[in-house]
Amino acid sequence: MLAEFVYCYLLRPWPLRQITNWTIRQLLPKELQFGDATVVLNPHDPVVSGALRFGVYEKAETRFFETACRDGMTFLDVGANIGYYTALATRAVGPNGRVIAIEPDPDSYRYLEQTIAANAVGNVQSFEVAASDAPATLPLHISADNRGDNRLYASSEDRPQVEVEARPLDALLRENKINAVDLIKIDVQGYEPKVIAGLREIITASPTLTLLTEFWPQGIAEAGGDANDFLQTLRELGLTLHELRPDGSLAELTDDADLIARHQGRRYTNLVGRKNA
Repeated sequence: MLAEFVYCYLLRPWPLRQITNWTIRQLLPKELQFGDATVVLNPHDPVVSGALRFGVYEKAETRFFETACRDGMTFLDVGANIGYYTALATRAVGPNGRVIAIEPDPDSYRYLEQTIAANAVGNVQSFEVAASDAPATLPLHISADNRGDNRLYASSEDRPQVEVEARPLDALLRENKINAVDLIKIDVQGYEPKVIAGLREIITASPTLTLLTEFWPQGIAEAGGDANDFLQTLRELGLTLHELRPDGSLAELTDDADLIARHQGRRYTNLVGRKNA
């Protein structure tokens, strides 16, 4: 959250943003080690790769993920970007587990493939597709400086676009003989309701599922969804919802209106849903 605040607000004026981005790009190594996991950085992306380089990337999410991802699991990474969580999971689930990485952006996917190759465990399948509720060809609106902020819907910014294949993940997973998963991470800038709509069968068939998902009410609305409906859909699928605290612990969600009111504009949080919680 601190990195988001600094980048989006303190460095918002154009000269500061441009100078900062250029400086960060010069300081990016080709790859980083996180324990036994290797992540290949995108040298053109000062935000995600820069946050990883300086040790400020998604600390709470990482703490939770490292406790939730275990040996033998099947992990689904939706919005994998360059493969940070994919790399962590590749090591954590081990040779008896499986990792499925989903990333539609061709530039990010290129570095995702390099990350997968650098870890060389042999338990990862990657797909250059967007997760959605129906098969389609969709415009992906590209952020020039933050590949983690690419969106499958138009924003107020004038962004370049690239056409990408979109698919429901229920069908894609069935084709690859995956009938249930243990852990899902979704980070798609407000497009999460569409992802869930295309994953209902797998979620229903996964009795031990844990879901880690970004929750950004404004992004959900801009993508054509409703934050209240999204929360209710997750509960209808059998998930007990918690808000992820900054220290990586969980607080059960009991007041949806309060959660949404606390996360207006650019503010977002992460939710954890668990079956049989």
